[in-house]
Amino acid sequence: MQKIICVCFFICLTCISVNGQDKCWIHFNTENSPLPTNSIHSITIDDKNVKWIGTWGGGLVRLDNENWTIYDTSNSLIPHNDIYEVIIDNNDKKWIATFGGGIAVLSENSETDEVGWTVYDTSNSGLTHNTIYAIAIDSFDNKWIGTWGSGFFKFDGFEWINFNRHNSVLPNVKVPDIFIDKSGVKWIGSAAGLLTFNDSVWTMYDESNSPLDAWAVYSMVQDFTGNIWIGFKFNGVAKFDGKFWIHYTYENSDLPSNTVYSVAVDSKNNLWVGTNGSGIAKYDGNTWTVYNKSNSELPDDYTFWITIDKYDNKWIGMLKGGLVVFNENGISYK
Repeated sequence: MQKIICVCFFICLTCISVNGQDKCWIHFNTENSPLPTNSIHSITIDDKNVKWIGTWGGGLVRLDNENWTIYDTSNSLIPHNDIYEVIIDNNDKKWIATFGGGIAVLSENSETDEVGWTVYDTSNSGLTHNTIYAIAIDSFDNKWIGTWGSGFFKFDGFEWINFNRHNSVLPNVKVPDIFIDKSGVKWIGSAAGLLTFNDSVWTMYDESNSPLDAWAVYSMVQDFTGNIWIGFKFNGVAKFDGKFWIHYTYENSDLPSNTVYSVAVDSKNNLWVGTNGSGIAKYDGNTWTVYNKSNSELPDDYTFWITIDKYDNKWIGMLKGGLVVFNENGISYK
């Protein structure tokens, strides 16, 4: 039986001033909430505004208003408590990438409040590695799955196809991120470079056709004008409009760090960047605004994930500091 914790409490919204503007923050951690751990690796928001939070060591957290539900190996069929990513498919099923237990799929029955679990791992599927980095879902409901040591997979519900260094141009067997753009092109972020896959056509981005090299890709997003933004583990952020590249680093811009774990875009087409060691940054196309421990309510400067909800609240997963909600215009739920 899953652990359901209903907590009704008032949280003090702390509005502070940064650069002359009022900001509002909420901070959840293991001391003031039912969070099982302060290490947050992913946050996904479904159509009902429910937050699905993947933790490192604490399993999966479902946050619906004040109601917290925790799924871990002690109370559910989830195979591992280290979760790298949660993705929701076209049938509202939650696909959970675990770092050692394969993939768990959670189905909810809204009428009975019952949940069902399906697990795909090396023992019962075409997966050849149980350490899963990323899952992306295309318009046909195919799952594209990045692994720690076996390249990436396509799963159509029946057949598993593995893409690796032997049958593709993939430069490395580690695939930390997969992103599918509005045209259906698959952007494959490996630990040694960026490539795209469109039907049977592969494109590798390296020094011959871009300013990029064999850099580890950890996050990608597409903005409202079609630009692809790429966050690199050690090499800052790049923007690609389909023809031209712009590469932003600590050295050539006000990006606060070259170690980028997450990129996201808000409703005003601003880019948000989560860094490891320098907090978060907002880029409006002209100016970088940095929020860190010294000038904001961030508990520390080590961020791993940023997801933006329909109200433009930023849900920030900290590597060790718990879960932070931030909106520069005041946190809103309507």
